[in-house]
Amino acid sequence: MDFALFMERYGYKILLGLFALIIVGFFAFLGLWVYAMFRFLGAIAAVVILGYALYAFIVQRRVLDAQAEAHGKYFYDPKYGKKR
Repeated sequence: MDFALFMERYGYKILLGLFALIIVGFFAFLGLWVYAMFRFLGAIAAVVILGYALYAFIVQRRVLDAQAEAHGKYFYDPKYGKKR
């Protein structure tokens, strides 16, 4: 079996396995970080993680939406800046 046939047959399985390892590694690192925060800081860690989650999902989303709207109007609106 040559390399091309091997990759045709097993290449997607290898890529899927590598992708799964990366995803599992990311969540393992995140889980260990959260565990370490709770282990060393206790209740303060819960407040920090909850505060960061609220900031990420509420404040940052609104900022990004406003930036996207402004950039869309400036860069993609063909009538922007022209008199009617």
